[in-house]
Amino acid sequence: MTTLDRLAIEQFGPYRFIGKSVYARAGGMCAGIDQSRIFGSLCRNSSWIFNALDELNEYATEEIHKTALMTWDKYDEKNKLMGYTVGKFMKPGTPVPDGMDYIDIPATYVAKGWLSGKADEVENIAEKLTGDAISQQGEYIAETWRFTAEVYTGETLTGPYEDSAYGCYIACSAK
Repeated sequence: MTTLDRLAIEQFGPYRFIGKSVYARAGGMCAGIDQSRIFGSLCRNSSWIFNALDELNEYATEEIHKTALMTWDKYDEKNKLMGYTVGKFMKPGTPVPDGMDYIDIPATYVAKGWLSGKADEVENIAEKLTGDAISQQGEYIAETWRFTAEVYTGETLTGPYEDSAYGCYIACSAK
């Protein structure tokens, strides 16, 4: 069973999120391939991304975890494609390595939900549990339309996860 172990809402950023983006049909299939397979393939083949970012250690932030960022800034309305970027939160103005993408994240509030459970269950319910906790807290409004992030504290993006080794970040604003 997946549980939300803790929730913290705090000031966040500004950051430059750097990584590699892929696109898949929002909510389903893209060219006959399930979006989770497209996103999963990027995650499984992401070591080159983190090796390059680790070389930029002078631009590192306290947000050290490997992350998959979903943002509507990357949504392709014409083709109904959702962007999914695997990378790290770096300091603003960090130079972007060749072949990578970036998203500038302004200063905001973010809710950080830390969860535990089986990997496939955690990924499927993390955003809902974190969003529900934001609502119950009552002082902030979840703004998933700005960005959500899957945060991995383990060695790889694809598990196996240990307890509290999975985070869900959701942008939010004060009521």
